[in-house]
Amino acid sequence: MRYIVVALLFYQLLLARELVVVGNSNFPKQSLNLQEVQSIFLSKKRFIDGKRVLVMNFEINSSLRRCFEKHILKKSQASLERYWRKAYYQGKRPPKIVTSKEMLFLYLQTVQPSIGYVDSNATSNRGVKMLYRIGCD
Repeated sequence: MRYIVVALLFYQLLLARELVVVGNSNFPKQSLNLQEVQSIFLSKKRFIDGKRVLVMNFEINSSLRRCFEKHILKKSQASLERYWRKAYYQGKRPPKIVTSKEMLFLYLQTVQPSIGYVDSNATSNRGVKMLYRIGCD
């Protein structure tokens, strides 16, 4: 029984991860606070230093996206769908959907300024700027 408990605790540690909001290496800011991240990803703030920011989001079934919506945006999937339907009539568009971490990093390298999020383990040697961190459970 003790081995099962230890194994379950170890498994929980493996599942616990840190989500990092990242920008391209020349992103105009060194860091962002939670409100700034929310504003950018909800298209309330579309420009930084006069430049339009490309905002990227993972597909709807991604565990990274679920963590991001829960811990950063603090909204359910249903409330976000309602938000974007209403925002559409105000000329706001949801973030660009990326299907993989590689696609995210490719956009971060080629489009400036750009911002997205990823598991912190995926950021090493990618030439990105870490702007905000939060743990996922």
